[in-house]
Amino acid sequence: MAPFLIAPRAGKAADRIGERPLVVRGLLLQAAGFAWIAVIAAPRLAYPAMLAPMMISGAGIGLALPAVTKAVIGSVPRGDIGKASGSFNMMRQLGGAFGVAILAAVFAAAGGYTSAAAFSAGFAPAIAAASGLALAGALAGLALPGRPGQAQDAPAEPVATARQARTAEAVAPER
Repeated sequence: MAPFLIAPRAGKAADRIGERPLVVRGLLLQAAGFAWIAVIAAPRLAYPAMLAPMMISGAGIGLALPAVTKAVIGSVPRGDIGKASGSFNMMRQLGGAFGVAILAAVFAAAGGYTSAAAFSAGFAPAIAAASGLALAGALAGLALPGRPGQAQDAPAEPVATARQARTAEAVAPER
């Protein structure tokens, strides 16, 4: 629910204040929410106890994701926005897959599915690792430009139509 409510406002805020503050703060919120869950994880933990940290984590991703998207799209000429969007989405999917693989490996190394205690023994370190990954993302977000960026108006490469190419050949002086 939090990302649904926050993401549209984060996109507008990125236009005013830039992407870096939203990415860094959002990923720090996500890291804090995950760390909180890792600390309280126990076999008999009730769902309401996880509600606040999950809302914090969700608010964090709601802040960060639109800003990251805007940073990628806003850093290329308008003619390359489609390529940048496709590349960003591919990298986001690969990052998600690698993230899940890392967290599954941490879970498997520390716990298992044999009992609630075994599950909690693996769940807490896996969520702590997720917190670490979000923290690493926040640190990487510090490399973003500090002020709002605008997409460049110049096309990436002018593309001539066949008719324009024939016309250019016809008027070109012979050598």
